Amino acid sequence: MGKIINNAITGSFSGKFGDDLVFRRLGNRTIFARKGRNQKPSTVAQTNNRHRFAEAQIYTRQLLEQPDQSERYAVMAQLNGYYSAQIAAVKDYMCLPEIEDINIKKGKAGAGDVILIKPKIYLKIVRLDITLYNTDSTVLESGPAVKTGLNWKYNTTTPVEQLKGTRLEVVTYDRFNKSCTFVQVLS
Repeated sequence: MGKIINNAITGSFSGKFGDDLVFRRLGNRTIFARKGRNQKPSTVAQTNNRHRFAEAQIYTRQLLEQPDQSERYAVMAQLNGYYSAQIAAVKDYMCLPEIEDINIKKGKAGAGDVILIKPKIYLKIVRLDITLYNTDSTVLESGPAVKTGLNWKYNTTTPVEQLKGTRLEVVTYDRFNKSCTFVQVLS
């Protein structure tokens, strides 16, 4: 693999050159390498993933032509540290609405507690439902969480002392109606 820095001729190359050489842009640098050769046939999972990625590219191309969506994904890219709005849109299409962290904070004066939820990808989750189950699997309480800034929050009606040993189930949804379930036993 070679690097090209500050070369007026090849500095903006990108793509295949001949049958052997491939140029790639990485930030403000151009990298070139020999074209990889795969000897094994693709698995079913690889083929399905390639089709999903192709669908994501088509979706992204159409979506980014709309100014409001393009701006939305530019903000999403900036918040999540992606290089471009296109990468943000592809990730939004391909990834599940996962959770990175759940934190429970004690409420004031014996009231319920606050469950804080941090998403893995900011601006991906559009709806988040929480259900608290007792040790015998009966529902203690459930309801939607509220978006606060980039994170989500749910106010319980039961104090944390009574929640020990209960099961917390968080179901997240994105704009493609994909969902992800996270379960945690409170201690």
